[in-house]
Amino acid sequence: MVDYDAIVVGGGISGLLSTLALSKEGKKVLLLEKDSYLGGVCRSYNVDGYTVDTGPHIITRLEHGPLKALMDKYFEFTPVFIPHGKYYVRLGGRVLPFPWNLSAWLTFDLLPPLDRVYLMRTLFSVSYLFSSDPNLQKMSVGQLIGEGVSPETKHFLNCMCAFMTGGTSMYDTPVSRFIDSEHYKTLSDQNLVDKLYSILMKEGATDQTYPKKGIQSITDSIIASLPKEKVTIKTLEEVKVIEAGKKKTVATEKDNYTTDLVVYSGLSRDLPDVIKNLPKDYSEKLRKIKNIRSLSLWLGLKKRVFEFQGSEIWADGEPYSWVVPTSNYDPELAPKGKQLVGFGFILPKDARPEDYKKKALDRIYKIMPQMEKQVEMTHYQYLVPEKAVWTVTTEFADVKTPVDGLYLVGTDTTKKSMGVTRASYSVNQLLEELRKDKKI
Repeated sequence: MVDYDAIVVGGGISGLLSTLALSKEGKKVLLLEKDSYLGGVCRSYNVDGYTVDTGPHIITRLEHGPLKALMDKYFEFTPVFIPHGKYYVRLGGRVLPFPWNLSAWLTFDLLPPLDRVYLMRTLFSVSYLFSSDPNLQKMSVGQLIGEGVSPETKHFLNCMCAFMTGGTSMYDTPVSRFIDSEHYKTLSDQNLVDKLYSILMKEGATDQTYPKKGIQSITDSIIASLPKEKVTIKTLEEVKVIEAGKKKTVATEKDNYTTDLVVYSGLSRDLPDVIKNLPKDYSEKLRKIKNIRSLSLWLGLKKRVFEFQGSEIWADGEPYSWVVPTSNYDPELAPKGKQLVGFGFILPKDARPEDYKKKALDRIYKIMPQMEKQVEMTHYQYLVPEKAVWTVTTEFADVKTPVDGLYLVGTDTTKKSMGVTRASYSVNQLLEELRKDKKI
């Protein structure tokens, strides 16, 4: 039985970032991963000459956000990031840049004029509402908007809400999700002037990027930055049991390991399966967490079809899709002269992934029929891009648990942003808790 200063369970992006930070803080760390690879959904791999990511990714809040803080402090090697460009909305056969501020909303003529005025008045007032009454932070977008807009605009809002939360409608999406997207601080730290400035003046996705060489470059940079004398990585070792106590034992099918500190980066809802005798109310809270399921569809095109640098939100009909032509950022992701495009679809709660494949592809060809003749590679992925859906009723786990020396990280532990950025927030929160508890 080997003893370590810390054991990290799970080698996805949250587990890797935790391993890097703990080892750079002087801990002897063991990382256990059940699969044969590291990175989770932060991976890229080759399909017929195209380098596909595990789902479309754009890295948000890079200039001042949580990933930047971790890179500045712990990375020996930093990925190269390329500016995202604009977000576009495709609706009614037309494409326009996403409206980020007051003047853009007023000219966003994919929606009826009266609806645009109504939405801007609502957006302008929401910051004051949140400043004056914190209880409104659980208000849904549907409650805020009411019945004051047309069915077309409700359809558009449902599409936006689906991508911001992981598939929920405007009636389940908290307004706080959109307020959060405008700021790096917590809601309680923001003042009214900051909120109004963002609504009136925000220019767009100016601090959002795509990593050159694909999302794998982030995972590779973390692994290359690990101090080899401090870190042991074991893949194909699924953790079966964690025995709590002053000294914790982490058991896999192959071996047992002991430590004073465990960082669990798996699905928080599964924690009661591996650690017994958790408080009943805590276990029940974790079991209520609902993760997000997605279908990603990658198309390799014989020639360049999408000319812009940026991504599109397809709001026409259903299923909604987020479209990212990744080879526009890095041409080496596709064979010379060709194009790689990722389409992200949120799977409805009861949808069977296999049944959704044809529906998704048919939807793409209906919206852009000229693309079908250009397709030479088709690749599907079924993923869990977020470990918790952010709704008005969703419970999230906390980084700190009732068990001394046991902590959680991942996208089901914090209500901030999404994807790699949310995972990075959780790791920063982990480090704050460990410092408070004098464990680092």
